[in-house]
Amino acid sequence: MDLIAPVAALIALAWVVPWGLGRVLPEGVGWLVVNGVLSTAILAGSAALLFWWLYGAAGGAVLRVAPWHFAGLSARSALIWAPVMVLSLANLPRGWTRARW
Repeated sequence: MDLIAPVAALIALAWVVPWGLGRVLPEGVGWLVVNGVLSTAILAGSAALLFWWLYGAAGGAVLRVAPWHFAGLSARSALIWAPVMVLSLANLPRGWTRARW
């Protein structure tokens, strides 16, 4: 049960972030790439913050001693959130009304 909640949170975030950015950014293939880059940065930062929070009181100590530790954990967690993010991005052109795929 301790693993299900963080994984579910990452999966949900990986679907919602590109969808939300797709509502704000203009339509088009170039903007879809921008959405992918921004989504990747947001999800990587969110995953690192999630791991820092999951470490609890030890998170601050780990952050002071090895600040890149959480970035490494975030990169490893991309195995979970990256495929969902790509599927969310691939679904965005279905709702386009002005731009053509």
